[in-house]
Amino acid sequence: MARLAKDRSILLDKLVSDCITFGLSVDESMEYIRRQFGEIRKRAFFRRKRKLNSDESTMEWLSYFTRIGFVELHRKITENIRMILDDSLHRLYEEKQKPDGARDDHLILKLKKDIKQSTLLLSELSLGAPVVAGIRAKLDKFQNGEAGHGIDHYYTNSMH
Repeated sequence: MARLAKDRSILLDKLVSDCITFGLSVDESMEYIRRQFGEIRKRAFFRRKRKLNSDESTMEWLSYFTRIGFVELHRKITENIRMILDDSLHRLYEEKQKPDGARDDHLILKLKKDIKQSTLLLSELSLGAPVVAGIRAKLDKFQNGEAGHGIDHYYTNSMH
């Protein structure tokens, strides 16, 4: 088999991973890959599928998710909650600017409750950011071999 360029190889891994995730049959997988990538042999498909289902591949994914994916997800969730909070605050301001007879008191109470919940959730996520950063730094140290003796050493020393 000819060596694929790195970006094409990554794409093919992603497509095979999609086939695994969606539980496609071999024929469905081959058609999906053909449409997105081009023709490949079934043997190449099975080889990549076996590699992607291996423990090493799973550990690489977990390492990526722990170091990068979780932080990205945390940031997106925080941004979404901040957007919801901003929208609710703006809507509350608009509702309170209406004359007394035109105000919807039920909506105002509902918006205040939503603002309170969003603020608490955003506060919890913000407090979690330093913890996430600390965990990421520790994982990077362990991954780079700077931690020395590993997790057992950490727990042993922390008990003294």
